[in-house]
Amino acid sequence: MDIGKKIRNLRLHGNMRQEDLAKILGVSKSSMSNYERNYCSPPPDILKKIADYFHVSLDYLYDYDASHGLELIKESTDYNPADATVLSKDEWSVLHYYKRLRAENKDYIKGQMIQLYLKQTKGAKKDSSR
Repeated sequence: MDIGKKIRNLRLHGNMRQEDLAKILGVSKSSMSNYERNYCSPPPDILKKIADYFHVSLDYLYDYDASHGLELIKESTDYNPADATVLSKDEWSVLHYYKRLRAENKDYIKGQMIQLYLKQTKGAKKDSSR
C-alpha cells in the first residue's frame, strides 16, 4: 500500500476530516489532499508528525522491510549503530528518493557516489601534500 493510502486510512480510522489533520500537522488542506493522492510526498518533518500523531513508525508508512537495510550494512565494514547520528533533512531526502528507485538505478547511483568520493579524496590528498 502506498504512503498516501496509509495516511488516508489512518485519518479515516481516526474519524478525522482532511482539514482536521491538516491543521494538526500545520499544512493546508490542499497539501493534505496532495499527500493522500500521492501527488507529492510529505516532507520528513510532516511524516514524523504523522507517525507520532497516529503512533505508527516511519517504517510502517514506507512499507520498509528491515531486511532491505542489511545489504547496506554489509557493504560498510565500519558501520556502527552505536555511533550513528540523526540524519539531516538533506540526507533523509536523498534516502527517501533513493529508496523509490529501481534496482538498476540504485546501482548506478551507488557507482556515481563512489566515483565522486574517490575524486574528492584524491583532491584532498593533493591539497594536503602541497
